[in-house]
Amino acid sequence: MPELVFFRRGEEVLRFTLERPRTVVGRGDKSDVVLPDPAVSRSHAALRWDGEKMTLEDLSGKGTLVAGAPTQQAVLPDGADIAFGPWRAIYRERTSPESDLSTAGTSGTTTEMQPRDAAQARWQPAQIRVRHGQTETLEKVSSETMMVGSDEGNQLVLKHRFISGRHLKLIRKDGLFRVVDLESTNGTYVGNVRVHDVEVPLFTSVRLGDTELVLEPLSAARKEQSFHGMIGSDPSVRQLAELIERVAPSSATVAIFGESGTGKELVAHAVHRLSTRADRAFIPVNCAAISKELIESELFGHEKGAFTGALAARRGAFEEADGGTLFLDEIGELPLDLQAKLLRALESGEIKRVGAARPGTVDVRVVAATNRDLLALGREGKFREDLYYRLCVIPLHLPPLRSRKGDLVSLAEHFIRAFSPRGQNVRLTQSAVERLQAHRWPGNIRELRNVVHRALLLRKGPMIDAPDLSFDQEVNADTGLVVPEVPPGMTLEQMLEKVERQIVENALRRWNNNRERVAKELGVARSTLFKRLKDWGLTNKEEEPE
Repeated sequence: MPELVFFRRGEEVLRFTLERPRTVVGRGDKSDVVLPDPAVSRSHAALRWDGEKMTLEDLSGKGTLVAGAPTQQAVLPDGADIAFGPWRAIYRERTSPESDLSTAGTSGTTTEMQPRDAAQARWQPAQIRVRHGQTETLEKVSSETMMVGSDEGNQLVLKHRFISGRHLKLIRKDGLFRVVDLESTNGTYVGNVRVHDVEVPLFTSVRLGDTELVLEPLSAARKEQSFHGMIGSDPSVRQLAELIERVAPSSATVAIFGESGTGKELVAHAVHRLSTRADRAFIPVNCAAISKELIESELFGHEKGAFTGALAARRGAFEEADGGTLFLDEIGELPLDLQAKLLRALESGEIKRVGAARPGTVDVRVVAATNRDLLALGREGKFREDLYYRLCVIPLHLPPLRSRKGDLVSLAEHFIRAFSPRGQNVRLTQSAVERLQAHRWPGNIRELRNVVHRALLLRKGPMIDAPDLSFDQEVNADTGLVVPEVPPGMTLEQMLEKVERQIVENALRRWNNNRERVAKELGVARSTLFKRLKDWGLTNKEEEPE
């Protein structure tokens, strides 16, 4: 079957099978091949196939360039070079798995047909990487024909905006995919070209509105383990995924333990999605980000007039999550007086709004998370042991990134795909991989995401090299402590004061300027802390140390 192979800046972008008696190429939406470029006429040219020869007919009135010469009408020879504005296409008389156009010549010349790599032509298992916003999922291609759309009857169901009920059809053909748009409302695009019926190779990105489908081989290098957004093949991650699948359908309370940046909220979402409450609300509450005065109202709600500023009654997080899941992040920061009320809510489902005369009942599954040792806090009298055992019906422990270095490259490549400009295929060099492996990752996966995002902005070419990677801090491999470098022109004493101030300011932000809590956390007297703040100009003039 004849076909057009389109090139853009010397790179092949798509193939279009010319199986219709007449195929129109142009900028207009009614064209069979849509090239949205102002240099292309709305109906630029028509290609007529009579079963034996292909005839090109210019529709622009300016002549279509064939082999560099303006042409009104001509029979196209095999390998003819055609220009549609800035777009170039090579006409191929027959589509053959054993042949391919691997290079593009300059305008006005004929590009010879080169033998295709046998491995590329061979049929191989494939997968579809579905990107929508910041989310990414993998779908295995299990049949030769696959329907894609928002209706439940499709093999790949995408409940996304701008996607029609039956949007497109994917057909496996040797080492290629045939993409057939099913007269969708918003169209199907390869790059900036709207396509109706086209053959594309693997590693092609197909766009449906704001959703992107990347066609990939299901090879060992690309088969990353992904479980509800958790990426990794480390045994600890696989064990965690299996445990989540077993416990999620129950209503038992779950406690998630792990360092900051390991993905505790991601695990909480997975527990919710796999539970029988998946169609109900998932309400997250960060216990460390809410002041002590407001946390009770945030959790249990309040009645009108319960306190100054309570102008109307308000439902709390427990009522918002009724029938669903309540995620309590940083549960170790919950004040002691509220821990007793939380324990009552967990045991009986009974809650009482601030200022209410009578309690109410809710049906809520609680998933809690912390980066602190709750048992140690219990021994110090800062966390109720009975609440600990009520929360830890099912404990889930997340490993730090430094203990699963085998997943480091997969995670880095995931963030590269998530943050790369659309249409760009950015890779890591071997030296960049080695630099990533040598880092201690005190900030875990959150730090890796920031490092990759920054490297994508700072890189100087299509690859991320070692010099493109920058870390805010370097970690001493022997002590595990963060050891910043002393900048030129600064003494050790000045650097120590700067680091001390940064630690105190971070603690003040974390504890919402509660100096008593900060002094206890840092192990210093409150008067000493106040003196430091006064020396740094972080106090008001009327404030005096107690």
